[in-house]
Amino acid sequence: MRLAIYKPWRWAHRVPLVVAAEMDTLLHRLYRARHTLIAVTRVEFHKKYAGSILGALWYPLYSAILLGIYCFVYLAIMSMKIPEMGSYEYVLFIFAGLIPFLGFSDALMSGITSIKSNIALVKNAVFPVELIPIKHILVSMAGLTITLAVLIVMILPTSMLGAHMLYLPVPLLLLFLFTLAVVWVLAAVAVLVPDLTYLVNLLVLMLMFLSPIGFSLDRIPGNAAVVLYFNPMTYLIESFRYALIGLRTTPMWWDAAFGLVSIVGVSFAGAFFRRLMPMFSDYE
Repeated sequence: MRLAIYKPWRWAHRVPLVVAAEMDTLLHRLYRARHTLIAVTRVEFHKKYAGSILGALWYPLYSAILLGIYCFVYLAIMSMKIPEMGSYEYVLFIFAGLIPFLGFSDALMSGITSIKSNIALVKNAVFPVELIPIKHILVSMAGLTITLAVLIVMILPTSMLGAHMLYLPVPLLLLFLFTLAVVWVLAAVAVLVPDLTYLVNLLVLMLMFLSPIGFSLDRIPGNAAVVLYFNPMTYLIESFRYALIGLRTTPMWWDAAFGLVSIVGVSFAGAFFRRLMPMFSDYE
């Protein structure tokens, strides 16, 4: 008997068709359940901060504490500052870089366990399972807007205020698309491999140190900068910095390229998530 030879190219051409079909179904389910998604997102947002004294103010407070730590490290310990900026402008520079990292890390940490923590919704035929991670991402984005509002108020009395702020919806959309692609994949895998959560915690910590939050790319030696270009947070930080304070070191077309990659990633991640959905109910 001749052994069958594994030839992946025999079915590889079908992958785009499968992804397109799965995304078409997903988009239709999202459209039909859009009102339900908004309602459960609102409930989840209130539930997240229920019982706490400060409520939703914990998000900007956490941001302020992290900003203070970064400023202390870069200004007081490392005596680092961009020459053309004063101390206050440099604080805004750091804050603008923290925004996408905070939004991504919060959405990732809540989204990766979203399926296991919402097992009742998984068995609910009314609410589409694939929208559960979206719900957690939207809750994190809602908290992020509070911090964004604080930063914008801090920018108002400075020369960094400008028409570039009209660009803000673009990085917000890029952040949502990229986060959704990552969360759809990790939330599905985390149901089958619970230990994945611990690995993701380490990766998020590593991202915090390898992201250009307190420095710009043009001040990093060429060999070291290569590492940052493999960090997706670099592109989000650059986009947010331009929208908030009008500064960036990368060309504008990088946002379009990152957006295209994110859309492709969302398509494949959504198809991957839907393919694993039948297995979720077996891993309570």
